[in-house]
Amino acid sequence: MRNQQPIICIATPRWEGDYLKSTVQLMAELALHQPVLYVDYPFTWKDVLQGIQGHPHIPWRAVLGLSPRLTSVQASNGARIHLLRLPPFIPANWVQDAERYDRIMRWNTKWAARAIRFAMKSLAMADPIVINAFSPALGNFLKGQLDEKMLVYYCYDEISAASWLSRHGQRHEEILLKQADLTITSSTHLLESKKRFAQRCVCVKNGVDLSLFRPSAIKNPTTTKRPGQRYFGYIGSVDDRLDGELIRFLAQSLPSDQFIFVGRITSEPLANLLRQCPNVRLLGSKPTAELSHFISSFDAGLIPFVKNDLTAGIYPLKVNEYLALGKPVVATNFSDLSDFESIISIAPDAKTFLALLEKELTTDSADKAAERMRLAQKNSWSNRAAEFAAHLKSTWRELQYEPLYFT
Repeated sequence: MRNQQPIICIATPRWEGDYLKSTVQLMAELALHQPVLYVDYPFTWKDVLQGIQGHPHIPWRAVLGLSPRLTSVQASNGARIHLLRLPPFIPANWVQDAERYDRIMRWNTKWAARAIRFAMKSLAMADPIVINAFSPALGNFLKGQLDEKMLVYYCYDEISAASWLSRHGQRHEEILLKQADLTITSSTHLLESKKRFAQRCVCVKNGVDLSLFRPSAIKNPTTTKRPGQRYFGYIGSVDDRLDGELIRFLAQSLPSDQFIFVGRITSEPLANLLRQCPNVRLLGSKPTAELSHFISSFDAGLIPFVKNDLTAGIYPLKVNEYLALGKPVVATNFSDLSDFESIISIAPDAKTFLALLEKELTTDSADKAAERMRLAQKNSWSNRAAEFAAHLKSTWRELQYEPLYFT
């Protein structure tokens, strides 16, 4: 009988939300073949209070157990996933003292483990593969409590540069890297950074949801341009990764064109800086199903990131999303973008960025658009999940278990 080992994903990203997340995309693809329990972002008591006060994206009733914590949801690819909301955590990231932080996290883990084990019993899940997605402290304290056959750490960001997690995250990450049977990173930079601590370390880069980002998904035009006007766009959070001075330089250099930003605003200082430019439009969050409509109106897609320790480990989701719709792309040289060197333009400074943007538009063609779309199709989440699964199976074999099948 084929062994379809259950997967439990201890997730930092929320299952629901207004932007795409690699953890969610990968687990949805794996759920086509294996039972998957997605343990959602651990909401805190502070989050619960915000939810009670009307915050629309906090499922406080489920977190408090007033509605079922364990539900079944359907992903965009049709897969069914078991979704678990944990009991509320005591906030701990603000705590400076390591011993006190660990004491709070052990308390949180006690209730988390109880809830997860109850869900496992309800779903008849045993001997799971546990995938910890960027929550190393919880991963360390949970180790062994779920009777896991294999522990995997999924690292998709540089934890030492994540301001909300860096105080204790790096310390716990180094421990988890040594304990995990397998570490999977989302970029070559992260691979090089983590492999010196990890038992086994591999890279599975980000992909694209071709059900959302394809020409046939575009039903209605989102914007109406004036004759001769060009739209340069960005899909993603307006946050500290963006180079505000670069964007302002581009907007001032091209005053008759529009710069469109579609995504949640998490940095008000940056947003206020960009609002000073009359041709910059911050549209805020939009449903993921509508993102392709906005990209379809772009003359070029932008990735105007600053170059620092945080962005160095990023493999941007948006590059494949732009390419999947055939759009020219111009990016800063913030990270290793060697996979795309032949098909996008990469700029080391603002003046070069402006020149490359103009060059991309003047040299664009239908053949180039088709080439971009072909590359994006190779980078589908389906293909990325197949790579992810192959690494799970390889490590499973190294641990000398019975064959693991993804059918």
